[in-house]
Amino acid sequence: MDQIDKKLLHLLAENADITATELVPIVNLSIPAINKRIARLKETGVITRVAALTDAKKVGKPVVVFVLVVLGQFSSASQLMEYVQQDADVLECFAVTGEYDYLLKICASDIDALEQKLLELKRNKGISKSYTLITLMQNKFSPVPLPDLEVNKGESV
Repeated sequence: MDQIDKKLLHLLAENADITATELVPIVNLSIPAINKRIARLKETGVITRVAALTDAKKVGKPVVVFVLVVLGQFSSASQLMEYVQQDADVLECFAVTGEYDYLLKICASDIDALEQKLLELKRNKGISKSYTLITLMQNKFSPVPLPDLEVNKGESV
C-alpha cells in the first residue's frame, strides 16, 4: 500500500460519497486509475464495507451506553453472541481482557427502553455480572483508517 492508497483511504473514510472525479485533483490520478485502486482495496479486504453513519438523536436512539459483562460460564458465550448478532440496538461487541469478558455498545430510545434492554440482556444470556456506563457526550468519533496509515507529511500525492 503506497501513499496514494493511504490518501484514498483517508478521503473515503471522511466522505464515502466522494466521486472519482472529485478525487482527481487531490490525488493526481485519472478516474480509471482511482477506480482501479479503490476496487483493489475492496478486493484485498482493506476496505471491508461502506456504510451510512447516522445521528443517534435524529433516529430516535439518543441513549448510548457501554456495558461490561462477565459470563458465568464460557459456554454461555455462544448465547451472548447470538443475542448481540440479532439485536440491532447492540452496536458493537468486543471480547476484552481483565475483570470483564465483553464490552457492548448499546443504544436505546430512552432510559426505560434501556432498562428493558439490560434486563433482557441479563435474562438467560449467561451473564453473572455487568457494569453499565451511560454516555453523556461524544467528544470524538473518527471512522478513519488506523493511525499508522497516516499519509507522510510533506510528501505530495
